[in-house]
Amino acid sequence: MKKRRHFAVAVALALAPTPALLLATDAQGADRVRVAVSGGDRPLRDNVRAHLGLGELPCDIPELQLRSRLRGADGRISEALRALGHYRGQWQVDSELVEGNSPCWRVRVSLEPGEPVLVGDMTVRVEGEGAADPRFTRYLATLPLAPGQRLDHGAYEAIKAGLVEHARAAGYVEGRFSRRVLRVDTARNRADIALVYDSGPRYRFGAVHYGDSPLDESLQRRFLTLAPGEPYEAGKLIETQSNLINSQYFADVSVDQAPPDRERREIAVSIRTEPRARYETTAGAGFSTDTGPRLGYSLANRRVNGAGDTYRLSSQLSPVQSNLGFQYEQPGANPLREKTQWSTGWQREDTDTARSDSFRAEVALITAGDSGWLRTLSLKYLFEDFEIAGERTSSMLLMPGIGWSKSRANDPRHPTRGWRLGGALRGAVAGLASDLTLGQAELDGKLILPLAGGRLLTRAGLAATALDDFAQLPASLRFFAGGDNSVRGFDYQSLGPRDSAGEVVGGKHRLTASVEYDRRVWRDFALAAFLDAGTAFDTRDFNLHQGAGFGVRWFSPIGPIRVDFAFPLEEGGFRLHLSMGPDL
Repeated sequence: MKKRRHFAVAVALALAPTPALLLATDAQGADRVRVAVSGGDRPLRDNVRAHLGLGELPCDIPELQLRSRLRGADGRISEALRALGHYRGQWQVDSELVEGNSPCWRVRVSLEPGEPVLVGDMTVRVEGEGAADPRFTRYLATLPLAPGQRLDHGAYEAIKAGLVEHARAAGYVEGRFSRRVLRVDTARNRADIALVYDSGPRYRFGAVHYGDSPLDESLQRRFLTLAPGEPYEAGKLIETQSNLINSQYFADVSVDQAPPDRERREIAVSIRTEPRARYETTAGAGFSTDTGPRLGYSLANRRVNGAGDTYRLSSQLSPVQSNLGFQYEQPGANPLREKTQWSTGWQREDTDTARSDSFRAEVALITAGDSGWLRTLSLKYLFEDFEIAGERTSSMLLMPGIGWSKSRANDPRHPTRGWRLGGALRGAVAGLASDLTLGQAELDGKLILPLAGGRLLTRAGLAATALDDFAQLPASLRFFAGGDNSVRGFDYQSLGPRDSAGEVVGGKHRLTASVEYDRRVWRDFALAAFLDAGTAFDTRDFNLHQGAGFGVRWFSPIGPIRVDFAFPLEEGGFRLHLSMGPDL
C-alpha cells in the first residue's frame, strides 16, 4: 500500500490552524502500531506522527480499519508540515504487517520537506491606551517569532493569544485586533505578518464586596493587594486570595471579579470565605536522649474576636524539661508580615548539670521583611530560681532584645540544598528591674548541599556574654555543650567550665560546629556519618571536645527521625542519640 503526493499552496491570506506539537518518541509500545517517520528535523517528525494519530492503534488492528485510517493521512501530513512552515513538501507512506510471535503493523513515512517558508516583514504592535504599558513593551521584546525564522503557525497563534491574555490581565477588556494578517507566498518561500492590537481604555477596580465572615471587614481589607480606583490587574486577585488563605483564618477562599461595567469602566470584586474551625487541640508524645520521654498538649483559639486575635495554651512534661505557657497574638497593619506576641509561662529544667525553675513574661514585635528576614524586637522579664554545683541562687532580669532569622530550602521535608541563619542580642542593666548587668550575643547557622548522590550538612554556632557577676547568671542563660543537637558522644549539657569540685557550672561563651554526610540507601532510609566539635568556656584557653560516629535516618511523614551512635574521641566509649525534627 503506497501513496505519494506533492502540493504547492498559492499566496494565502488566512489564519493557519494551530499545530498539534505533541511530542512522541520514536519507540512505540510493543502492543501498538509502530510509526516510523524519517526525513526533516525532530520537531517536524514529531508533528507528523502526532497528526497521524496511529501510535495508539493496537498491533492486531484489521487491515481494512488501518486502510480506512490511512485514507486521510495525506491531509494530516500536509497540515503537519504546513504548521511548521513547509508548504512544498513531499512524502511517501508505506505500511506492512511484521510477522513474529506477535504480528504488528508498521507504518513508515518518508519525508522530503523541502525549503521552509521564512518570515519576511513582521509588524506586531499595540495601539491605544496600552501602547506605552510596560507589560506590552516587555512582551513585544520577547516574541517567539522573528524575521528570518522558519514560519511556525503555533508561534503565530501564540503571539495573538499572548496579546489578548496580557490585555485581559491588565484590564483592557475592550481590546481587539484592528489588523490581523498572515500572508504566505509559497513561490518565494516567504511569509509576511501584520498584527495590530487596539487595547482600548484600561479599566479600574470597582467596589470590593465581602460575604459573611466572623472576622471584621477592616481585618480582611488588610490582606488586600488591590484597592477601588486602582488600575485593574488580574494578578492582584490571585495575590489577595493567597494572602487570605495564608492567614490561617479560612478553610476556603474565593476572590471573583464581576462582569466589567462598561459605563463606569470598572470591575467590581467579591470575596467569599469559609472560616476554619475556631479551636484546635494537639496532643502528642515523643522521645529524645536529651530530654527522655515527653508528653505534650496544646489548645489554640484561631479567632478570639473579630479583630483576628489568637491564643495558644501549650504544655510539655518530661523528666528533663517541663513547661506550661500561654501565648496571645494580635495581627499588625500588614497581618501576614507583622504581629505582636504576648507570652508568659513557667519552665522547669532538671539535668545532671543544673536544676532550675523559671517564670517569664514577654512582649515581642515580629516583622517579616521583603528579603525574607524575620526580625523580632522583644522585652522579656525573667525570674529564675536555680541550683548549679550545689549552689542555689535566684535572679531577676528585664531584658530588651532583638533577633533575626532566615531560612531557605528546596524541599521542606528532605532538602538537598538550603540554609538557615539566626542571631540574637539581649541585655540587662542592674537596678532596672534586674539583679545584674549583662550583654549577650548568639549566632547560629546551618548549610545543606548536594554531594556525591547524598547530602552534606554543616552547622556552626557561636555565643558570647559580657557581665559583671557570673554567679547571678541564671542557668537558662549560661552556655553548655553536648547532646543530640550539639556535640554528639557527650551527655546533654555536660560540657563547660567546672568548679573546684569538678562540677560543670556552665560558661560565658559557646562554640560548636558539625559536618555530616548522609545518603539514601532504601526508600526513605539513609545512612549518615558525622564529626562534631565544640565546648562552652570562659577564657581563650579552652579544650574543644570532639565526637564522631554514624547513624540511620528515617524521613518519616512527621519529619526526620535520627538514630546516632557517637564516640567521644578523647574519652572512648560511645553514646546513643535519638532525636527528631526538621533539617532546617
